[in-house]
Amino acid sequence: MTSSLRIFLSYSGRDGFEAALLQEWLENRFASTGVAVWTFDRDQRRDESNISRSLKDTIRESAAVVFLLSPFTIEAGAAQWMELAYADAFGIPTFILLHHLSYDDLLRTERGVPPLIRQSQCTPAIQWRNMEGDLRKHLGMVDSGTADPATSRKGTS
Repeated sequence: MTSSLRIFLSYSGRDGFEAALLQEWLENRFASTGVAVWTFDRDQRRDESNISRSLKDTIRESAAVVFLLSPFTIEAGAAQWMELAYADAFGIPTFILLHHLSYDDLLRTERGVPPLIRQSQCTPAIQWRNMEGDLRKHLGMVDSGTADPATSRKGTS
């Protein structure tokens, strides 16, 4: 990946179809800006000897992380939680999309959800387009006016 700006897309492997659609939309929306979207399925080298280090480095070099959080993440999301922890440790802006979950579902989940998620801004995946304006701001681009920040707040469903 040779782009100067990269968005790291974190998702459960079981959400691969949805992640591919989101990746395509993001790449189309940012095509003229040189922003690329990195995903494990497409971009991770399979011959990499230390995938954990590779993911850590890729996140560190990213301008933003889009984190697709679903029940599959909660069931078996150790890799995704590590990606989130790396993004937090490196201060990478992270956009959390709740897929087949509401914020209230997260609050009711007793185990498997890190406090960082519970304390974060989360956007229902159905409103995924609303993150574009904030994402453009974090990438240093002028807001296109397509986002509605009023609908992108904690607990919206």
